[in-house]
Amino acid sequence: MSALNKTKGKKLGKKRVALIISAAVICLLVTAVIVLNVFIPVKYLFAYMVPAADREDDTLTVTFIDVGYGDSTLIELPDGKNILIDGGDGAYANNSALIRTLNERGVDTIDYLVCSTFLGEYCGGLPEIIKYKDVKNIYMPAIKNIYITQSYASFCKAAYESGAQLLTSEYGAGVFGADYFFAFLSPQSPDNPEGCYAALNSEASEENMFNASAVMWLEYGGTSFAFTSSAGSAALSAIVDDYEIITAAGDLYCAAGGRHVELPSCNIVSVPGHGREECTSARWYSLLSPEVAVISVGENYSSYPSAQALADIGQTVASPVLTSNHGNITIKVTAQGYYMS
Repeated sequence: MSALNKTKGKKLGKKRVALIISAAVICLLVTAVIVLNVFIPVKYLFAYMVPAADREDDTLTVTFIDVGYGDSTLIELPDGKNILIDGGDGAYANNSALIRTLNERGVDTIDYLVCSTFLGEYCGGLPEIIKYKDVKNIYMPAIKNIYITQSYASFCKAAYESGAQLLTSEYGAGVFGADYFFAFLSPQSPDNPEGCYAALNSEASEENMFNASAVMWLEYGGTSFAFTSSAGSAALSAIVDDYEIITAAGDLYCAAGGRHVELPSCNIVSVPGHGREECTSARWYSLLSPEVAVISVGENYSSYPSAQALADIGQTVASPVLTSNHGNITIKVTAQGYYMS
């Protein structure tokens, strides 16, 4: 064999070896990705590369998660259970932020997931949460037309296929522990012919969608929260009316699970609808007289929070706290009171 042929043979041999090594490396990488994806979703890999915080005994932790122009709130109950209200709009960056926060808090199981409304910036990210976290129970609206929005239809598909217990968000329902309770104040029962669900099932208008959004109450250690989703002005005023009528008659408001709600004892309130004009009520804030108001809001084209919402809130809270300015807002509650961290 000539020297030239020997040289060509050596070069071809080296190329084959290089190709074999490259193919082996690629196979190993693909195998690693497949194996990793069984345990950790590769697309959210960096959201899982975070240390998990230790859970504090006898402490309730509420985190208003910064998901841009969206809404999501994690409640870590003192008995170890977790509630997640909404999941942002479903954009990749916001899904990553939400999953990262859950992992930072060491949350793998969501005992109660709440879809508070049909709007995309609230329920758009919930299918990913249902896919990647262990969800036990799901509270959802009583709506006949699940295609009222595309985001809500996607959530419903994920919820129906999840195997979780499906529950209705309605007045009096909730989660009741030994020393805490989480209860729905609105909407009223879907069987009520004059309630918000009946109105929405009759006409799927924007106003009716707002009014059928869930309003929730959380109480522990003498500290109370009101979570308001995108509740409309009429729905907030209706809660005030009901409270005044019931308490004037000497009865207990929202007597469910052996508990009742004293709305004027509210400490922290979430501002509905990112501060929309259609979702504010001066009477609501006047009755609650909260000490802290949290607005989940990001960049938007509607100048939210609106001047009207800020004016109504300003009756009792001079400076509401915005996720767009502060990122995640965490409030811890113990028997001694609450503090922001």
